[in-house]
Amino acid sequence: MFRIRDRDGKKGGEQAERREVELLRGLVQLANQLQSSLDLKAIVHVIATALNETFGFREATVYLLDPDGETLRAWATVGSNPEYDQLAFERPLPLRVARELMQPKYQMGAAFFVDHRQHQWTEEQLYYLPELDLGPRGEDEWQQGDDLFVPLYGKDHRLVGLLDLYDPADRQRPTLELVRALEVFATHAAVAIENARQYEELESASAELERQLALRHRLLQASAALLSSLDQQTVLRELSTLLKEIVDYDALDVRLVDEEARELVCVYARDEYAEEMESFRIPLDQGVSGWVVQHNEAQLVNDMAHDPRVVQIPGTEEGEPQASIVVPLTVRGKVIGVLTLDRMEGRTFAEHELEPVQLFANFAAIAIQNALAYQEVERQAISDGLTGLRNYRHFQEQLRAEVSRAERYGERFCLLMMDLDHFKTVNDSVGHQKGDEVLRLVAGALRRCTRESDYVARYGGEEFVMILPRTGLEEAAALAERVRAAVAALDLGHPDLRVTMSIGVAAYPDAAADADGVLGAADAALLRAKALGRDRVCLYGDAVAALTGRFGGELVELGRRFAAFIGLSEAETAGLLTALAVHEEGGAVREEVQHVLGPDGAGVSEAARESAVAALVYGNERWDGAGYPEGRRGAAIPRVARAFAVCRRYETAGTGEAGVAALRERAARELDPVMVQRFIAMLRAENAAHN
Repeated sequence: MFRIRDRDGKKGGEQAERREVELLRGLVQLANQLQSSLDLKAIVHVIATALNETFGFREATVYLLDPDGETLRAWATVGSNPEYDQLAFERPLPLRVARELMQPKYQMGAAFFVDHRQHQWTEEQLYYLPELDLGPRGEDEWQQGDDLFVPLYGKDHRLVGLLDLYDPADRQRPTLELVRALEVFATHAAVAIENARQYEELESASAELERQLALRHRLLQASAALLSSLDQQTVLRELSTLLKEIVDYDALDVRLVDEEARELVCVYARDEYAEEMESFRIPLDQGVSGWVVQHNEAQLVNDMAHDPRVVQIPGTEEGEPQASIVVPLTVRGKVIGVLTLDRMEGRTFAEHELEPVQLFANFAAIAIQNALAYQEVERQAISDGLTGLRNYRHFQEQLRAEVSRAERYGERFCLLMMDLDHFKTVNDSVGHQKGDEVLRLVAGALRRCTRESDYVARYGGEEFVMILPRTGLEEAAALAERVRAAVAALDLGHPDLRVTMSIGVAAYPDAAADADGVLGAADAALLRAKALGRDRVCLYGDAVAALTGRFGGELVELGRRFAAFIGLSEAETAGLLTALAVHEEGGAVREEVQHVLGPDGAGVSEAARESAVAALVYGNERWDGAGYPEGRRGAAIPRVARAFAVCRRYETAGTGEAGVAALRERAARELDPVMVQRFIAMLRAENAAHN
């Protein structure tokens, strides 16, 4: 048993015994309180309160050892001097300084009493443990330079904290009995602290495990979303949205490695300066991004403004506080790019936020690589292997799509048909390998002449095509002339080698109402450019005028009016007029076509030729299928042939009312009934206009 002195210094007696019993009872209650809680803050509060109320110290501080094992940090204080207490919180006590005061010469039981008569306080010790002015004290009372330290040892006798006790209410220096009571209390306190910390660690581990499981679940969902698309921009948009749900950011950008240029190219940015970021390339040996690519190692930089590796992107705000996470995008050990997250206005990233970004980047890299691989396969499928331009198949699809779009929105576009002049002589004189090089140079010139909205493709051989959306004939002619001049000016690397280009231009819907028609019209203009001496630009309207101007008969004029009334394409119109002219002259079909068109074709397209032949060959087919040469029925007969049959029958019957009667009599048997109705409607409209 032990005894506690009364304030008057008397020992023994009933009062002392009662206090001893009360203290023991209080220790039991304190032990129960300490063991009944796993909340570390609550336990420390109980300890501090007991030091004041149960053990009578007017100033007391509870220190706990930091995880680094080098620092004792104040968790609770009691006392009547708030400024002193605040200093304890502001000045963590180095364990080194505490050990200077826990010397064997000061040891008293399990505690250490620093007696001012035996210890000379150093300036450093007083900085962390300043003295309080206690006023006048008796020689045997607690003095200003006295201090009592009670270590808190946990399992395996490991230090977990320290109690700093000062200025007892009875002003008495500590007795061995008091120290033993404090030792019992400290043992319970240390066990309670360790239990609380273990519980906190367990809770933290459980929370971290739950966080990791939730993160991986979200990453699994994210990977399914990312890997479900093969479109790069879709993948990048999904990436930015999903990642923001996992780690908040203010800005994001994705850069891919351009190995040939040795640069990082921004392919996606989510930032107020997105345009500036996407237009700026970072050399692989510069910037934090370049460092990450070279070292294949993620970086978390919370002060980018002062990082010596930083590269300022032109047009963005300089000196703005910025924190960044930059992680490599790696596929099979190869870095294909970097993913960067930024926080602005002083917001920083925590270390634990780096891991989810890295995990997410692994999925993102695979998704981006898949999209790039698909993009390359798709590009090869629609590109010409020699020139890199779009190929013939893709051009056909694009032309139909452009016709559909223009028709839907009531717009127009122009088509350029381009052919290198006498290109066979190039191959014959310098070989096919040099000829292929010339074709690549021509493709480069076409790219340089096109606008962003224009479309250019290799049609085949030495032929090229270009679609100019929302472009009129005059503007298209000017661009075509730039193309012609650019090709003529090419330096082919051979003193005797030069190439020129002939270009035909046709406009939709002026030249034709469908894809085949406008292609045929551009081809007709190209043939006229060839016929007029090559190395020139011809417009389709000029080619048709050159052809139809040669025909002046009444039947041809009737056909011209009917073609316009029913909306035949210019190629069909040219074919119809040619067929009607042949009908007027008579003779064998193909020989007469050649006779009318002339040996050089007068710049007439193959589509116009075929329309003329179709009109003459199938002009004797009947609507009911009883005609010749193939017995075609109804709409299986070419439209130009049905129009030709109506015009011819009207002229044969003598025109006027007799001609109209003949048409009505033969409608739905020999002639297309709708074509007959429209022909008669045209005649009525013309009569009404004259009257």
